[in-house]
Amino acid sequence: MNPTDIFEALDIIAKATFDPAEFGFSFAEATDNARATVSKLRGGSLNRSDIEGGVLMNGKFHFAPADSLGVEATLDALKGSKRTAKHKPAILIVTDGETVAAENWKSQERLHCAFSEIGDHFGFFLPAAGKDRYRPAEENPVDVKATGKLAKLYDALAKANPDWTTDARRHDMNQLMTRLIFCMFAEDVGIFPENQFSRAVFTHAGGRGEEAKTVLVSAFQAMNVPKDERSHLPAWSHDLAYVNGGLFAGEIDAPRFDVIAFRYLRESCDLDWRQINPDIFGSMIQSVADPKARAELGMHYTSVPNIMKVLGPLFLDDLDSEIEKAWDRPNGLRKVLDRLSAIRVFDPACGSGNFLVVAYRELRTREIRILRRLGEIEGQSQTQMWSQISITNFYGIEVTDFSAETAKLAMFIAEYQANALFGEAFGRTPAMLPLKGGASIRLANALRVAWEDVCPASTGYEVFIVGNPPFRGKAKQDKDQKADMDFVFKGKLKTYRSLDYVAPWYYLAANYIRRNGGACALVATSSICQGASVPTLWPSIIRDGVEIVFAHRPFKWRNNASSNAAVSCVIAGLSCTKKDNRLIFEGGVSTLARQINGYLIDSNVLSVSPSRKAINGLPEMTFGNMAYDDGGLLLSAAERAAVIADDPTSARFIRPYVGSQEVVKGIERYCLWIKDADLEAATKIPFIRSRIERTRSNREKMEDSAGKELALRSHAFREQKEAVKQMILVPRVTSERRAYLPVALVGPDVIANDNTQVLYDAPEWCVSVVASQMHRIWVLATCGQLESRIRYSKDLGWNTFPVPAFTEAQLEALSQSARDILKTRYKHHPATIATLYDPDKMPEDLRIAHRANDELLEGMYIGRPFKTDTERLEHLFKLYAARVKKTKKKVA
Repeated sequence: MNPTDIFEALDIIAKATFDPAEFGFSFAEATDNARATVSKLRGGSLNRSDIEGGVLMNGKFHFAPADSLGVEATLDALKGSKRTAKHKPAILIVTDGETVAAENWKSQERLHCAFSEIGDHFGFFLPAAGKDRYRPAEENPVDVKATGKLAKLYDALAKANPDWTTDARRHDMNQLMTRLIFCMFAEDVGIFPENQFSRAVFTHAGGRGEEAKTVLVSAFQAMNVPKDERSHLPAWSHDLAYVNGGLFAGEIDAPRFDVIAFRYLRESCDLDWRQINPDIFGSMIQSVADPKARAELGMHYTSVPNIMKVLGPLFLDDLDSEIEKAWDRPNGLRKVLDRLSAIRVFDPACGSGNFLVVAYRELRTREIRILRRLGEIEGQSQTQMWSQISITNFYGIEVTDFSAETAKLAMFIAEYQANALFGEAFGRTPAMLPLKGGASIRLANALRVAWEDVCPASTGYEVFIVGNPPFRGKAKQDKDQKADMDFVFKGKLKTYRSLDYVAPWYYLAANYIRRNGGACALVATSSICQGASVPTLWPSIIRDGVEIVFAHRPFKWRNNASSNAAVSCVIAGLSCTKKDNRLIFEGGVSTLARQINGYLIDSNVLSVSPSRKAINGLPEMTFGNMAYDDGGLLLSAAERAAVIADDPTSARFIRPYVGSQEVVKGIERYCLWIKDADLEAATKIPFIRSRIERTRSNREKMEDSAGKELALRSHAFREQKEAVKQMILVPRVTSERRAYLPVALVGPDVIANDNTQVLYDAPEWCVSVVASQMHRIWVLATCGQLESRIRYSKDLGWNTFPVPAFTEAQLEALSQSARDILKTRYKHHPATIATLYDPDKMPEDLRIAHRANDELLEGMYIGRPFKTDTERLEHLFKLYAARVKKTKKKVA
């Protein structure tokens, strides 16, 4: 083959479709670079290759045409070249004109594809141009490399066998991948004889994998039966290890392997699988079967520190305390061992088994620690022979087939690694084969099955329910998820459809431990402990003996995703066993609590109920005006200017129109504001008359009766509320990134729309209250969030907000503080609230004004500033409870 053929391939790559913003250079630049390279290398002056027919261009790439040994062998020769070692080219490339094999010199990642498809792999060749994709640091590069190989193998098999990607064969494909992973791991760690599986496959499958399908089927069938029952199978399979354990049970099949898939299988087998981390690897290989997850391959797993937030306070910390107390008492330590063997861990949304793997590993670690201590006290001969912690005590439910199979595999790997540690400690390990049994993972929808059927409650066993169920807000739930919500909650809870999809897991977990005992702790989106979700959900959970015994207040759940996205999460630990020491975790600190409510606060107030009137003597807050006009009564700044220029008398009927966006972003909008008494004068103006007619037509076309009724008054908004002196506007939705709630003080000429809550003609000190940290933290807890944004509700946030009995002097001080904040803002005119309260751009003088306001108001509550948000909330709940109690006495 002509060496320049590879540059024709490079030209193909350059012409491939890609996003210039992603790669940092344009299509034209890529194309010109490739063509310039071709031109220079044809002259030969830059060629430093020591391979016949090869081309080496410094640190860019080293190319060689495939010789009689084939593409794979030529790539290995290229990799072993002295010139390659000296110049360290970014990419090694080999082709025979039909297929291409390439390797990234730095990462050793390999690519195999058809020559015609090289343009589909543009990103792989970027290092040759001195550019690369950003990849954040990984916890274990072995996991990432293995997952990448498996993903390429999966894709190659899917391309060669399209029917295996259909719903009918997807389970078969998933089982194939699981079995292959087990075999590759087993032969590297000593479960199988060294290289037994791969040697059998690559000896009998043909040079290009033409017999790989038949070989794999025979190998898997052999592993499922004892060696003396294999007479019907090929002779070479008789020596393969007998696995059993269900991993190779059932009908065995395998897809066809083409040369590309076979190469990726070989490379996967060549990896060192001993360092695979099962608690991470399980989640990573989920992405193998999900092309959408490839962009962040290996990043979306639940990290061990996050898992320990659940497992630690749920049962591990208690075990550690028991071990410490019994440290010098052999009988006490044996009681702990007995307890360890009787613990069942159940994850009803187990995914690839992360929580189960970590729980199993942590229990095995404690068992080894106890046995070592018994050996120190009584002598080594007194220790038990094998571990008494069985993976059959670990249960899960998973709706995704591949994840369920992965969870079983991850538990097998975790068991082997735990046994290896046991062997290092005591010099003996149990035989791994044949497998005795595995974790019980049910492929099912956890919201549609009886949990006792999956994890039976038995006398003498403790059940701990753990996990990280899926989060999905009301607006993002699909029809199947909404049906699941109906299945769990219909007839049991009111207004449950506003709850996050994670809520049913908490509800079912509470019911399980109420019936059977035990405890549970699940990760959830913080929304279920905020706003209307609390009175909707938590009274059905905290009842009949079930209580919250520990809680992690909202924290950012971060993993190593390239986007570094963070979700606000909570963890609530439930139990039927009364505990004296309840714990609340926040910011890395734990505090004792007497009682933990649905907001995860130390309070006997289970939930805050909405109130139509302010219970603490605050001024009335109400909605703004709803236009209900489909745009007929609204004007832009340009439309207003044009109308007034045409007829100056129209100015009296046009007022500033302000809602959430206008308050925050300073957007200028206007509306027609026509009172009944002014209707005749207004309709004399042609533009206004046409807008009134347009509104009438819009309302008549509305489907709801309210709109049709308003068509009779097409000159007016549904409400006609306005201020006499001033009004205070509070947007109904605001960004959670802002340290303070946006609030505006405006004149009586402004018309507030229904996207704001309004205090009409309220005193200035109300600005100070709304703009305080005290009010923000109360609103965040009681009103909740819309997606991630803070939602403001007058009935939950303002009318229930507890305030001390202010003196006149205090009210005047708060009014002055409000004026200070507003004056400081005005100094930065025309900067908008969006700019001023951007946490990265907030002016220092404005921060100082707000801090002074917080110190002033908080001093009126307790005589000093509060130390934490939790302390603020706990005090507010005490005041709320006292007010509610006083109100009930008055009613009685």
